[in-house]
Amino acid sequence: MCMKQNKPTFADSATGILQLPSEEPFVVGMNVSVPSPEFQLQKLEHFTLVFVNQGTAQVEIDFRLFRIKQGDMLVLATAQFFQCIEATPDLNLSYVTFTHDIYHEVTLVFDTPFFAFLKEYPCLSVSGEENVRHLNHMLHALADIYQERDHTFRLPMFRNLVQNFLMNLYDKVKGQFLNHDIAHTSQQEELLGKFIVLVFQHSGNRREVQFYADSLSITTRYLSSVVKSLTGNTPKDIIDTRYIQEIKMQLRTTRDSMQEIAFRLDFPDQSFFNRYFKKHTGITPLEYRRSRGSLLVSF
Repeated sequence: MCMKQNKPTFADSATGILQLPSEEPFVVGMNVSVPSPEFQLQKLEHFTLVFVNQGTAQVEIDFRLFRIKQGDMLVLATAQFFQCIEATPDLNLSYVTFTHDIYHEVTLVFDTPFFAFLKEYPCLSVSGEENVRHLNHMLHALADIYQERDHTFRLPMFRNLVQNFLMNLYDKVKGQFLNHDIAHTSQQEELLGKFIVLVFQHSGNRREVQFYADSLSITTRYLSSVVKSLTGNTPKDIIDTRYIQEIKMQLRTTRDSMQEIAFRLDFPDQSFFNRYFKKHTGITPLEYRRSRGSLLVSF
């Protein structure tokens, strides 16, 4: 059984909830007290499931605010932006964090709309006595596996349990995102998934729809048709949304000048950078930095 851990922080480089210990592909924490969280905005490197056992908190995921409470679950994916804004002193969590490689292996059986749904609704409520009992059983089993570091089949057992949990989650929410046979993923959905992955990979250096169409070996017209029909947004909408998230990250986590950030994110000049940001947010980059404040800690 996993030992109770006291007062960790999400940003702790060794045992933090959103980080992995050295040379470990996964980590599991049970009944973790987080009384005074001081979480800086960060771009996630791993996949994490967070379960709220007690207390409440306000978190920001991809710059959207969510209020989490007892019985809620957070599904946090690689490359998402995360910050805890505030939390009650009695906040207590359980969590499972694992590498992107494990995530890729355990999610091969799922279709694209499932992941789009989780990105849109990363905060889910676990209700019903049976669901809660199943969740607790899964968490304790994962915690036991985490402690069995010398077990020959430790990693396969972990993957199987996580995949079973995600399959159950899929079954619970499938009616909310699928309107057709769940056993088949269309070519268009696969294309959308590949496009979204590319956007995440290049969110700091490529804004041209043509680049993504070329990378997928299709025309911009076909890419636009597929993305619009499945999401209601244009490819440019999705690219710009992700780019703005990246800019906000830079503004809040660095002391770099507007010119330096503009250059790093491949804008031709600071003036264009300012106009681009204001077009999509209604304020200038400097106004955004001043209004939200720096997340850097001074020593």
